[in-house]
Amino acid sequence: MEWQAWGKALREVLELERGPVAVTYTDHPPQGARQDKCRVCGALGQAAAGITIDLTAKNSACPGGSLYLGLAGQEPERARALREFLVEGEKLFSCPAAIHRAGAMAKVKPPLGLAEHVILAPLEQAELCPDLAVIACNPWQAARLVNLAHYETGLPMECDPTGSLCRAVITYPLVTGQVNVSFGDVTARRMEHIPEHELFVSLPYQHLRSVMASLHRSSAGTAPTHLPAALRRLMQEE
Repeated sequence: MEWQAWGKALREVLELERGPVAVTYTDHPPQGARQDKCRVCGALGQAAAGITIDLTAKNSACPGGSLYLGLAGQEPERARALREFLVEGEKLFSCPAAIHRAGAMAKVKPPLGLAEHVILAPLEQAELCPDLAVIACNPWQAARLVNLAHYETGLPMECDPTGSLCRAVITYPLVTGQVNVSFGDVTARRMEHIPEHELFVSLPYQHLRSVMASLHRSSAGTAPTHLPAALRRLMQEE
């Protein structure tokens, strides 16, 4: 399983504190995956620490996370409770209209009906091919990952760091197929005790494969830099 070797290589080359997490949508979960009741942001942390989590509509403890991952729609009474929480509890939105705009104008919608299980596993141990990899890292490591993902194609990235952590690190890259960079929402960071220096880079599988192909070819990976003679002469002249 090539992605397991990729997880080890990324952790070693980038010197990651926590391992990359594989996220896979499936109707056939692997044996041994834990089904403890937890939030998506908590499941990401557990997977980065080496535990495989099987999230479903039944054990996902956050209504917003269940919605964004596409595990469950939102009933009117739950929608009202979530609005009150976002405005009066978390205080991350000023009013219900702001919440509506965030959903109505978002580039992506929750992938409802995609699969019954979302598996979050250490990439180095993942039994199932990941739909995307989520990498918790510091700014220097994120800069290297973004450059590695940009190395082969040179195509500009269309990132969206807004909204909840689960939306930014899973939903957006999953639906768009785009690399995303997220800081995670402030509530998730507080609840899960995410270190201040840590942010998240999400790589859909095709971009993960490109990053690995570039890992030893780019100076963002392990390739040594080289200053061509012509450029050296030009710099000396200037």
